[in-house]
Amino acid sequence: MKIAISGATGYIGGHLCEYFAKQKHEIVPLQRALFYHNAIDSLTRRLEGCAVVINLAGASINKRWTAGYKQEMYNSRIDVTRQLVQAIKTTQNKPQLFISTSAVGYYSSEGTHDEYNGTKGEGFLSDLCQDWEKAATECPQEVRTAIIRLGVVFSTNGGALQQMLRPLILTRISAIIGHGKQPFPWIGIQDLCRAIDYIIGHKELRGSINLTVPQHTNQKQLAHTLARAYGALFTFPIPRIFFRILYGERASFITDGQTVRPSKLLDSGFEYSFPTIESLLNITDHETVNELDVQRYMGKWYEIARYENKFEKEISKATATYTLQPGGYIKVENAGYRNGVLQRAVGRAKQPDKADPGKLKVTFFLWFYADYYILELDKENYNYALVGSSSDKYLWILSRTPQLSEEVLGHLLQKIERRGYDTGKLLFRQ
Repeated sequence: MKIAISGATGYIGGHLCEYFAKQKHEIVPLQRALFYHNAIDSLTRRLEGCAVVINLAGASINKRWTAGYKQEMYNSRIDVTRQLVQAIKTTQNKPQLFISTSAVGYYSSEGTHDEYNGTKGEGFLSDLCQDWEKAATECPQEVRTAIIRLGVVFSTNGGALQQMLRPLILTRISAIIGHGKQPFPWIGIQDLCRAIDYIIGHKELRGSINLTVPQHTNQKQLAHTLARAYGALFTFPIPRIFFRILYGERASFITDGQTVRPSKLLDSGFEYSFPTIESLLNITDHETVNELDVQRYMGKWYEIARYENKFEKEISKATATYTLQPGGYIKVENAGYRNGVLQRAVGRAKQPDKADPGKLKVTFFLWFYADYYILELDKENYNYALVGSSSDKYLWILSRTPQLSEEVLGHLLQKIERRGYDTGKLLFRQ
C-alpha cells in the first residue's frame, strides 16, 4: 500500500514511517517545500496513487505561546490541512482514506468526553483544534475521513515522557502540578501506530476518533507512578502559578486536562498493548477500584491465595473478617492455623480518601498504618476480590467461600498477569 505522510520527519511521523516500513508499505513523505506558495501542483502529483494520506504536520506546542508563535501553530496546521484537502480534490485517483490529526485539547476540562458526547472547551488550543478539524472535513465525501484526537504521546525512548523525566532523574523528585487532580489523557507511541493501522483496516471507522488509553489517569497518579518506576525519593507539588509565570498561556495545556474515553476504538474491538501507564513502564499496576460499597465489603473473606509474607508465614486456612464500627472505622480480625493452633490478630482499617475508595489503610499496632489496596472486585455480588498494596510484596486473592470456581480463578489470574505480577509466587489455600 502507498501511504503519504505529512510531518514524516517529526516524532510521531518517524515512528509511523518505521512501523509501516516494517509492514512493507511504500511511504511517500510530504516535505515542507510541497506546502509553499504555488506548490499545489507538485503536492497533487505527489499524492497520485496513494491509498492513504496521513496529516501529522504542525509546529510544536512546547514553546511559549506568543502572538507570533500562535500564528505559526495555526498556519502549520490549518493551512497545511487546507492544501492537502485541495490537492486530494485535484487528484484523478483519489485516496481511499484521509487521516488528519487533532488533539483532545478540543474538549472541555469539565466532564467526561467521547466521540458521541463531547463538549468543546474554551481558549486558544480548543479553537485551534476546531479550525483544524473543520479544514479536514472539507475533504471530498467519497474519501473516508478520520480525525484522530490525540492525547499526550508517550514512549520510553523519547517524546513527552523523556522531557518529564529529565528533572526527575536529575533531582530524584517527581513533580505534581498544582492539586494533581486534573486528568492526563495519553497514549503510547506503539498503540498510536497500531491504532492508525487499525483505522486503515476498519472501513467503518470515520469522523472524530479519540486516540487515548482507556485508563483515566490524573496528574498526581502519573507523578507517583513515575516516582515508583524511576526511583524518585519523594513527590512534590508545584503551584500552578509557577507554570503560569514560566510558560504564560501555554501553562493551560499543563495545568488543565480532559477526561477522555476512546469509545470508537473500544467499541470496534481494538486491543491496547499498553492500556495503563504501569504496563508502558513495565512495572506492576496498583490501580484500585473506583467504586466501593464499604457496607457490602464487610463480613468474612477466605484467603484463596497470597504472596508469602512475614506476618502469615506458615499460616493455613486464613480468613479476614471486617466489621464497620461507629465513626467509620473498620474492625479487622485475621485468623488462621499455625502448626494446628488457631492464631488471631485484631486491628482496624480506615478509608482515608473518598476520592480513592479502593485505597484503605490498616493497622494491627498503634498508629502504624499500612496500605490495603482493593485492585479487583466482583462489583455485582462482592463474592471475590484481589487485594494488594503500594508495594509489590503483598497480594491476596479473597473469596466469600473457601473455594473459587476454576472460571473465576482463571479470570483473576489473567488480571494479575496483566497487572505485571508473577502468578508463580502465589501460595494457594491449604
